[in-house]
Amino acid sequence: MTILSIIQDSAEETGVVAPPTTVIGNPDPAITKYLRLANKVGKRLMKAFGWQVLRGEKTFTSVATETQTAILPDDFDRVVKETFWNRSTPVMISGPVSPTEWQGLKARSYSSTNLPKFAYRGGAILVIPTLAAGQTLAFEYVSKNWCQDSGGTGQTAWAADTDTGVLDEELITLAVSYAFLVSEGLPSNVAAQEFDDYYSMLVKNENPKAGILNAGDVFGSGRHWGGTPGADYSGVYSGVY
Repeated sequence: MTILSIIQDSAEETGVVAPPTTVIGNPDPAITKYLRLANKVGKRLMKAFGWQVLRGEKTFTSVATETQTAILPDDFDRVVKETFWNRSTPVMISGPVSPTEWQGLKARSYSSTNLPKFAYRGGAILVIPTLAAGQTLAFEYVSKNWCQDSGGTGQTAWAADTDTGVLDEELITLAVSYAFLVSEGLPSNVAAQEFDDYYSMLVKNENPKAGILNAGDVFGSGRHWGGTPGADYSGVYSGVY
């Protein structure tokens, strides 16, 4: 799907305006609103969950200073919690800590090398206590590029009718439909439920539980479970608009 087909499908589903033939640069106020909402929900969905399709890994070599500069990827949005490790030690670096906690650590001259911590500031990562130079560190992060151009280059907003979603495009379509109905003051309960249900299903699929095995599963004498992973989901996301 492209942003054009996403808006066409949403317009068809909501039934408020005719499906457009163009989106980017279209002067129709309704289509302009659709585009704004499509950017809005894309950004919010990126922030709402650590989607595997948006996750990347960054490795770097430490310098012997508190501030590790020029290491954040261009598409960086946030570190995935509990994935920041010093592979040379190996010790996990916890955080990001709040500015209040960071200043408390500095005031106390925090020095526990077994429990290092990090914070963001000024577009850089700060680590306490100071790392030794030449160590290998790595973390997973969530990319801010939730859509892409036709050639696959990541983007933070729709720029051409041929752009496609990196995030699930059906989820974006459902979110846009819901947001548009709300913005127009129209009944939106059904659209909200469809979005919530689909969001929940995607999150469940991202966090499958392993089935429970027994000897029959391994050696072929019988099956203890059906082979369908269970689901682990802590709640339903709402408020995308």
